[in-house]
Amino acid sequence: MLDRTFQAELVGETLVVSGDVDDYGIITMRNLLAEHGTRPGGRLLVELSGVDYLPSVAVGVLTKAISAADRSGSEVHLVARRGSVAQRVLMVCALPYRESVDDESDPPESDVPA
Repeated sequence: MLDRTFQAELVGETLVVSGDVDDYGIITMRNLLAEHGTRPGGRLLVELSGVDYLPSVAVGVLTKAISAADRSGSEVHLVARRGSVAQRVLMVCALPYRESVDDESDPPESDVPA
């Protein structure tokens, strides 16, 4: 298994996350989402296609960020390329995601029973 160090970088309105979302990564990601994902009228894309490990705690952080954004009048959208680790995790957890930063459509239908 490839072990890549967690990285998160804000590029415009996109938070690009890659590597293993470990304990340090979860805290960093939570703080970045809280800071940049709850500005009223704001929009943040969270690009997860480069993530190699996305544990359930990180899924919880993403879920809370989406809820916090909704409550504050902003938007947080998850992005995961088809076939990526993040896409498979998000699909199984039934979290909404896009397949690319430019994709405005709903996620593809899941073959996984709910």
